[in-house]
Parts: sequence; structure tokens; C-alpha cells
Amino acid sequence: MNPGRKRPVGIEVFYWLDRWSDDQTACFARARRAGFDGVEISLMAGSMPKVEVYQRMLADHGLGVVCSTGLTPQLDVSSPDRDIRRAGIAHLIDGLETAAALGSPVLGGVTYAPWLHFPEVGELGPFVERSAASLAEVARVADGLGVVLCLEILNRFETYMLNTVEQGLSFLDLVDHKAVRLELDTFHMNIEEDDVGRAIRLAGERLGHFQCAANNRRAPQHGRIDWHEVKDALDDAAYEGWVVFETFPNPAVEVGRTTYTWRHLVTDADAEAGAAATLMRERLA
Repeated sequence: MNPGRKRPVGIEVFYWLDRWSDDQTACFARARRAGFDGVEISLMAGSMPKVEVYQRMLADHGLGVVCSTGLTPQLDVSSPDRDIRRAGIAHLIDGLETAAALGSPVLGGVTYAPWLHFPEVGELGPFVERSAASLAEVARVADGLGVVLCLEILNRFETYMLNTVEQGLSFLDLVDHKAVRLELDTFHMNIEEDDVGRAIRLAGERLGHFQCAANNRRAPQHGRIDWHEVKDALDDAAYEGWVVFETFPNPAVEVGRTTYTWRHLVTDADAEAGAAATLMRERLA
């Protein structure tokens, strides 16, 4: 990382929202007041306003943006069904075009297989191979748009395909394109990696996006993750991209329930978001 350069810090807007269909721009003012440089928004959730609306709202609040998306069983780029794969490829290309229009440097998320989808067949290799072949096609579009397609590494309870950095790097070798990189999240890494710092360093220049939360998916000021170790590893990896806080803290609403939040993870959402922004700026940026 260049001396004196600071990583921008952001927050995933569904921290504050009740439903996946809620207006994501409604959180922009709260994100700015909490001290974040930008927001991560989903291009998958609900109906998206026009790009022009997002551009205006981001500019009004002085925020940068990171975009994410996902796949459904009907948009599965690893599917044996060619038509389903083609639909998934088209979905990712549409997301890349939107991300480019909004100025997001990446399109992150679970972009290689549907979230929480576990094939019933015994052999999983063909799913991995089909996904990589699909993303090799998507990568060429990403490269032309100047957007990096990121693959979020998840814990074993949320995907079967990519659980560790080592698996992610092997998958990138199959895709074989510089416009596809890894997305890491300390919550998932805490479950799957033997050594979080070593895993970040292993990702190195192929790290495209970084998310953080405590080991229990609370705000980063809680829990037992060593943020000094994480920052040292990000520095060693020469990572200069966004660091985004992501959690879904309310068990009483759709967003929390569908991400398996069964207890309240915050007591004062705005205050804890502000404390998270401060910690991230001091220890990760």
C-alpha cells in the first residue's frame, strides 16, 4: 500500500433496513452521519431505482459506492442447464453495467453460485467448472467496463463452493482473468481459515474487496478479531480498496431473519455504526 494512502471505509446499507425491497437510499444520510466514506448497495434486492436517482443521492450526501449482487437457482451460472447459465451470465453483465454507471470499482457478492444452494448430486466438480467457464465470459465484459467482478468467500453453512482463500485462488486459476478477484469477510474467515492474516496475505494482489465484522457478526468493536493483525495483512497484500462493515443485526425483521440473526446484535444502531466507522478508520484504513 502506498505510504500515506488511506483505504475508504463503508457500510452495507441493509444494516439499517427491514426488508430486502426497502429503499436503499433511505440510509445514505445515516451512513454519512456515522462517518463512513461510502455505502455498499445491493443490485439484487427488491426493485432498484433508476441509476440517475442513485447518482444524485450519492452526490448529495458525498458518498462513494460499492455494488454487490447475487444469483438465484434461476440465475445459476454453475447450472447443468445452459439456458439457466445464460440467464445468470446476463444478470451479472447487467450488474456490471450498473456498477460502472454508478462509479463502483467492483461488483461483489456471491457471484459464482446461488447463496444457500447445495446440489443434491454427489459430484460437485462439474458445478465448479461450469461456474468458472461462465465467469470467464463475464470477466471480459467486466474488463471492458473497468469493474472488477469479486467472488465472496463464504463459510461452509452458506456455500459448498468457495470456503477458503486457497479454494478461491484455485477457482481464479480456472477463470484465468485479471478482472475477477476475491472478496473476503472477517466473519466468514473466522470460521474457515486457520490464520486470518496468512489468508489475507495469500490472497495478495488477487484481493478485490474486503468486508469486516466481529467473529459473532456484531460491529467490529466487539468480539475477538485482532484488527491490528488484519491491517498488517492488508498492508502486506498492498490492498488499497474499500473496507466495508457488513452485518444484519435485527432478528425481528426480514433482513435479519433471512440471514439467520436470532438475537439483537446492536442496542443503538446509529451509535454502534459510528463507533464501527471510528475503529475502521483508526485500525483498518
